[in-house]
Amino acid sequence: MDSRRLRNFVTVVETGSIARAAAVLHIAQPALSVQVRQMEDLVGCQLLSRSSRGVVPTATGLEFCRRAKETLKMMDALRAIGQEDLSSPSGHVVLGTAASAANMLAVPLVNAVRERYPGITLELLESPGAHLGEMLLRGRVDICVMLGEYESSGMQVLPVLEEDLFVVGLRGEAGGEVDLDRLDGARMVMPARPNSLRTLFDRECAARGVTPQVVTEASSPWTMVQLVRAGIGATVLPMSMLGGTQPADLPVARLVNPALSRPVSVATAIAAPQSPHLLAVKALLLETLEQQAHGSSWQGVRAWPAPAAMLAA
Repeated sequence: MDSRRLRNFVTVVETGSIARAAAVLHIAQPALSVQVRQMEDLVGCQLLSRSSRGVVPTATGLEFCRRAKETLKMMDALRAIGQEDLSSPSGHVVLGTAASAANMLAVPLVNAVRERYPGITLELLESPGAHLGEMLLRGRVDICVMLGEYESSGMQVLPVLEEDLFVVGLRGEAGGEVDLDRLDGARMVMPARPNSLRTLFDRECAARGVTPQVVTEASSPWTMVQLVRAGIGATVLPMSMLGGTQPADLPVARLVNPALSRPVSVATAIAAPQSPHLLAVKALLLETLEQQAHGSSWQGVRAWPAPAAMLAA
């Protein structure tokens, strides 16, 4: 069971077909079929369920594929020892982030990586925030931008920014502040659960006896804003979900009494190898977040007291 055969098996699972995998890998289909059978013999159980439509991994096959990816990742890191230099690291880094954070970070971060570390390939993977922690621990992503509070078991979570929440689309409220009590009975468009912003909002409403009328839920911030524009209801969002600045066509007011905010953190898996290229991207990510906090393109966000240099240590 060598790395080549493990990669071949992963490709079979990801393509869902031995024939397609053989074409991708540029090897003969019969040879690949033999490799898969030999791997099943070695493991001692069936890894793939075969049919005329292709192959589907069994439950054991899924777990085998997951562990194979982890093993290949560690082997790649071992091969990189002695080949990477801290001044010019190279490799592939997957950054997981919610869509709103990606909206604020994608351009400046990709430009920074390309300028300083041309040997690093950065992949941006957008996912609902509730799934990012699991993806990080499973090795699907190397580093995450986390929004809201998360259990840090198995992860190193470094708070970098704090993001205020605003009421968007509430008639008669714009350019100032609005008390949470003002939302009692208001028609609202809110993020679908599970969602850290929704959890925070629901908790504070329950604590103050405020009962908004949630008329619809949506998982996409862009869909939420479109529903607000259509007059369905108001919503509560950070500015990152609005592109960082107040839209000209919607009333926006800071939520106060209480003022609600959520942390923006950078997370890595404790058990994952801290390769030079991952550390380089992490440092640039922290630097980019700090720059956004002190600039004008991301309103309603503040840097935490500890500077990025201390957080990266």
